[in-house]
Amino acid sequence: MLINTVLLFLQNALPVFIITTLLLLRFSSKTINSISIKWIFLSFTLAIISAFILSNYLEYISQTADGRGFEMFFSFGFLLVYFSSIGLFILNKSRDNTFIKIQLAFIMFFIISCLNGAHFIVYLTSYWAKAQQVESLLIGVILGGGICLSIAILFYFLLKYTDQNIHTSTSNYFLLLFTVGQLMHVIVLLQQVDIVPSSQPIWDSSRLIAENSELGQLLTVLFGYETTPSALQFIIYVMAFTFPVMISNAKKLLLFFRGEQS
Repeated sequence: MLINTVLLFLQNALPVFIITTLLLLRFSSKTINSISIKWIFLSFTLAIISAFILSNYLEYISQTADGRGFEMFFSFGFLLVYFSSIGLFILNKSRDNTFIKIQLAFIMFFIISCLNGAHFIVYLTSYWAKAQQVESLLIGVILGGGICLSIAILFYFLLKYTDQNIHTSTSNYFLLLFTVGQLMHVIVLLQQVDIVPSSQPIWDSSRLIAENSELGQLLTVLFGYETTPSALQFIIYVMAFTFPVMISNAKKLLLFFRGEQS
């Protein structure tokens, strides 16, 4: 029960902590201070309430669209997160469009909080219902929450250090990698309902890092780690990351090629 609760936090609660950390790094303290604390509190409250409402309707959603409603609904949500991250990635160096960037950040935070929060609530309540040792479950909740918070704080200061001393856009690239990992959920979900064809995996890394282990769950949350990725997953992963990078650096690439031709 203790290990299952910790894994539950890593799988469903950690993404909310990570996206909060990454979005905080995308805005300066001046921008954050300009946003009223009241609006930040309302955003968190709205996300929590929406997650509770969604958790109560997951069974109904799963029965729609010929039994594909759950997969379609969650796929649409993860797609919105990814496309919002593209906009935030491209506008990263722009000092204007602050309002648009805040809206994109809110969309990402809200959707990830709702989708992962609904899963977390469903599984946690089911654990509570089956719990024979409440003390063990409470310890798991405290331990899991502490681990998620510790990882989020560690990544915040690590990425802040790399932004200041190594590359100014490190956290921006990391945010894109995170959302590309979320995009991988779309392929898995659509493969489950035969909308996207399944294929043989191109490798199996389960002997090195098992996907259901603590480290495997962490890498899955951060980068979309998959022990047995298919060729389609690999191609989409690479394209989903390189496409926004190329758009963001289009001006530099154009100047580079012009210099080569001259």
